[in-house]
Amino acid sequence: MYKHKYAIAVLIFFISTSSLLANDFIGEWKVMKVICSDSYFGEIKYPKLFKIEKKNGNITGHYKDQFDYENKFELVVLINNGHELLLSNCCGTKHPESWSPLHKVKIINGKLHAIVVTDHIEFEWIAERKMNH
Repeated sequence: MYKHKYAIAVLIFFISTSSLLANDFIGEWKVMKVICSDSYFGEIKYPKLFKIEKKNGNITGHYKDQFDYENKFELVVLINNGHELLLSNCCGTKHPESWSPLHKVKIINGKLHAIVVTDHIEFEWIAERKMNH
């Protein structure tokens, strides 16, 4: 019986830790820096301002991109035991052969660091929490 109580306590700890990690992504964010390679043509949209929320137990989000287009993220999911967030903008690609960009996001020193991937790494962006005045 003691082993079962210990196992349940450990499970509750990991579930609550994962929930705390998810909560770290919740909030309003502003992209402060975009790091591009020389081969990047600027066609892929990235969120300039965005908000990640928890609604009915699910993580959702909406954004405004660098062209001031506003919409919800098509995909918002935690991976890697809650240490990473995957984001995908809406509306698909211009061509069926094109890869849809995926934003792989981690929290590093309190900032969101993203690598934007299609069939290769396209660019990176760094966001800070938006402070309300």
